Amino acid sequence: MVREILCTDFLPVNIAHADVGSIPWQPIVILIAAVVTSYLVLIFANPAAQFFRDGFRCVHRHPRMWIWLSGLGLAYTIFRVLEDLNFSGMRYSLTGMLYWPGFKPIAWQDSAGRAWLPGLELLSGLFNQAVVTYPVSAIAALLFLLNWRGYQMQFVRAAKRRMGKWWMAVYPGLLVCAFAALCKPVFSLSIYWLNKYFDGILLLHAGAMIDWLSFQFEYLFGYLIQIYLVLFAFVWIRGLSSEPERIFEFALKRAVYGAKWAGVILLSTLLLIHLPLLISYLWIMQQIDYTNAVVQYVDQTARPLIAVALILFCSIQVTLILHNKTLRDAVQDHARFARHFWLRIISFLLLAGLQLFAMSWLTDVVTGGFPKYSVPNLLCAALGTVARAFLAAWFLSTWVCLYRASPQPRLRAPVSS
Repeated sequence: MVREILCTDFLPVNIAHADVGSIPWQPIVILIAAVVTSYLVLIFANPAAQFFRDGFRCVHRHPRMWIWLSGLGLAYTIFRVLEDLNFSGMRYSLTGMLYWPGFKPIAWQDSAGRAWLPGLELLSGLFNQAVVTYPVSAIAALLFLLNWRGYQMQFVRAAKRRMGKWWMAVYPGLLVCAFAALCKPVFSLSIYWLNKYFDGILLLHAGAMIDWLSFQFEYLFGYLIQIYLVLFAFVWIRGLSSEPERIFEFALKRAVYGAKWAGVILLSTLLLIHLPLLISYLWIMQQIDYTNAVVQYVDQTARPLIAVALILFCSIQVTLILHNKTLRDAVQDHARFARHFWLRIISFLLLAGLQLFAMSWLTDVVTGGFPKYSVPNLLCAALGTVARAFLAAWFLSTWVCLYRASPQPRLRAPVSS
């Protein structure tokens, strides 16, 4: 009876059955089966399959690895939404929260074109930093400036031993960058209020400078978190038991050993990204086309170039973290490591890159099918953030397992005559 009423009131019976029957289920099922089969073959036939299993076991043993990344990623997502709502002047109401719009599919090709760069940067982040620290970096900057638990002094002592006289230039610069990181979210949320008292161009120039200085601290804080996660995986490999607080203190000391490599990356981002943007912001009123060209160059050239460079030098960071090596020695060890274990490295990059790209693509497709800032759009964005954080933690621990399981080749000692 209910079926008859529904069919009579809304659709004729023959049309309803025709619509269901007209759906090409067989090709869809075949396509899904082919994708799943190919994925399973790619995983289990991959030369790095055992390391992916070990990495998954490591994340299962230490779930705080992906929980940390999820928390930082969700904080960034929430703050970006607040920024956009503040700029657009939109306000949420109870009716808006309860509204659930229908899903409207978007073009898969356009979504794939937008997903390749996030997927590439996620992959390169495994060898640089797989975490977005803003705006949590503002809290970390405040704690650092207040010398919470003596961490600032620990860093200074380690910097004196490792950097020599250079620490006298690095330490004041770090304090300035920490202060900028503390001011950045406040400046961002209050820019409309500040515009009542200051010129907009002046605020734009000040914001660009604050953003550049803050980026230095954000990167270093993310680099510290990356070392913390690498050490967690290393502790699991060695079968050791250690408290998270002690691992974090050890990560703070090891961060000094990778200072030169971090400096190379920061210098590269300055020359390729921040410096062109700063110059374009100075001329934004006179050269609008130049500003647009710089933004396009950053998205299409600079960011992919830095990501590819990080992938090509993938083992330098983990070498500096786990061994007392200079940057020059780490580069030489990376060359030997890549020459002897190129098949493992390529297999890992291929499988991890495909999964990260697929996750970025799927997230863009699902979130793009709902209106921006709607409840399903925000929920799908949050779920995508958590999924990417889990994959990043899994692949990072997998990379540490692969690196530690590959015996480091040594140069032969010269034979004396």
